[in-house]
Amino acid sequence: MSNLKRAFVLALTTALSMGMLTACGSAGKAGALEWIDKPSSREEYMNNAKIKSLTSLGNTFRLKKAIEKARAGEDVNIVYIGGSITEGDHLDTCYANRSYNYFKDTFGKGSGDNVHYFNSGISGTPSTLGSLRFENDVLNYEPDIVFIEFAVNDGDDDDMKSAYESMIRDALNYKSQPAIILLFARMQEGWTSQGWKKEIGAYYDIPMISYADGITYLFDEGAMEWSEFSNDYTHPHAEGNAVVADFIAYFYDEVDRSEGSAEDVKIPDETMYTPYFYNAHMMQRSDTDPADRGSWRNASSGFHYSDGWTKEYSENNDPLVFEFEGKCAYVVYPAMGSNTYGKLIANVYFNDELVATREFNEFEQGGWSCPYVGVLYRSYNAGKYRVEFTAPEDNVKCDLQVLAVAYTD
Repeated sequence: MSNLKRAFVLALTTALSMGMLTACGSAGKAGALEWIDKPSSREEYMNNAKIKSLTSLGNTFRLKKAIEKARAGEDVNIVYIGGSITEGDHLDTCYANRSYNYFKDTFGKGSGDNVHYFNSGISGTPSTLGSLRFENDVLNYEPDIVFIEFAVNDGDDDDMKSAYESMIRDALNYKSQPAIILLFARMQEGWTSQGWKKEIGAYYDIPMISYADGITYLFDEGAMEWSEFSNDYTHPHAEGNAVVADFIAYFYDEVDRSEGSAEDVKIPDETMYTPYFYNAHMMQRSDTDPADRGSWRNASSGFHYSDGWTKEYSENNDPLVFEFEGKCAYVVYPAMGSNTYGKLIANVYFNDELVATREFNEFEQGGWSCPYVGVLYRSYNAGKYRVEFTAPEDNVKCDLQVLAVAYTD
């Protein structure tokens, strides 16, 4: 690395730690940026990284509307959903809170008290779980702006793609007409699922920010090392989160400078992927009474999911039963590190016919109660479900939990 670029790394780290970059909102809106062919300073490298990070402004009609509401003093709700990068280890320094503060300080009226923040990030979770909890954890906040971040938690399988697209369609069709912003992360070795996510974002013409592309430019230019961004293999530390928030601040400024879209986004009639997760509803203990609680008690200890049901080792094996109507049905269950946990058996009846018997192993070496999504059954047409959860007959004396049950309309 050249002396100049080493000096840049030191200057960038110092600036971030002192809060000099615009991510905190104190510096106000910056001017329009142009690409610099031969950057030679901290500001010039960051200039280019910001430009790299802005994948697409997309249709800005809804976002411009949210900005206008904020300036007029009307309530504006910003909701973030994603994995641990969104949840953040330190709530005040995570990118979500920093970018919220920038929006509040830049566009809110007066002190910005009319702009509200909701962080629905949950560590270790992909789009499949995000789509099932989207109604409870995003739409119920009547959002004006929704950030979706799952680029390092998702794989390339069609279920992830279907779930991700379903969140977008659920938000676009919601009554509060929120603007959607897709945020793409990357891991240290470069892994990101942003490729197919960008294709979906382009299909719906919605805004996209790739902090993966922004920081990759800095790494490739020798202007930043991974340790200046993260203390592990994935998660931005305080200074890294400031970089991500600075990219988002630049995006907001570009939207504000643009003329904006004259019409709202047009939602395509056809989906890109089979809509297995579209319009999902999650049932938990606080809002659902099982048809029969059997040997199960009202409690669970899954990560972020204490609102489920538990069968203890010493209990009998009378089934926990749910009855509902829908198309596709799912169960959310934990991966537990204790070998007292066994396999969750689900007998699934659809329109009074036994259509599936599923097994979900709740013991996982090193498990930390991370919630997993299991498919119970899928149908293109709605019908009546009856789902019975038990332990296997050859291992009745085991611990089990059902964190939630979900279905789609």
